[in-house]
Amino acid sequence: MPLVSAPVGTLLVAGVAVAALTVWLLRRPRHPGPRLVGHDGIDRDELEAAEREVRDLAADQAPESGFEGDDWGPGAAGPRPPVRL
Repeated sequence: MPLVSAPVGTLLVAGVAVAALTVWLLRRPRHPGPRLVGHDGIDRDELEAAEREVRDLAADQAPESGFEGDDWGPGAAGPRPPVRL
């Protein structure tokens, strides 16, 4: 004995599926998400200071060429001594 045996049954199942999909798509989220509420973990003062530091650099300036305040990143500690094998 099939559950859906007539065209009316098939349309009924399709209608219920479309209604469920519509309700699911139009529902209001219960929680807006971690990025939209509360503290995001970003230190805004430190970020602003870093942006001010690099704001005046030329667009074609390579990181290896150095600039005032260049005391971080790859190569800041100087070259490594050769490794003996």
